[in-house]
Amino acid sequence: MRRKLFTGRSGVFGVLLAPGVALLLVGCGSDGPDKSAPEQPSAARTSASTAARSPSPSTTPTQSPTSSLPSRPTGESLPTEPATSASDFVDEAFGAARVGALQSGLRSIDPALGAPEDLAKADAQCADLQRNVDKPDQVAARRFSTGNHKVTEANGKRINTLLRHTYCGR
Repeated sequence: MRRKLFTGRSGVFGVLLAPGVALLLVGCGSDGPDKSAPEQPSAARTSASTAARSPSPSTTPTQSPTSSLPSRPTGESLPTEPATSASDFVDEAFGAARVGALQSGLRSIDPALGAPEDLAKADAQCADLQRNVDKPDQVAARRFSTGNHKVTEANGKRINTLLRHTYCGR
């Protein structure tokens, strides 16, 4: 008899995997040349041209180890905004994973849900849940219903459960 190894929804797997992938991608860097630097034509080097350009060892000035590093910008040449840190990228990745999880959860409740405009509806519903509105399941059903599709009160309850446990206040 064959058993299924994983019986959960594929959306749950993606939600759990997305933050880990985001963390791995943030740590990746490029060891190669800077791709944003303009390409400079390279001259064909011969032993005669190389010898003509390179000074003898006695005329080469001694350099400190830090002299080959680029100079620090000072005064007006400083950037107006701070550089984006890795934690900003991680926060953005987790936010994207959170939105993806919400859209996937809404689609699992009702395939007609999960559109980008449902994110604003979810934010408004979270605010109503935090204010403890009367009949939140009816409010969710009305809020997520459209002219072409009606959400039932039972699905409104499922939406509220999803929002309370995954999206609101996090």
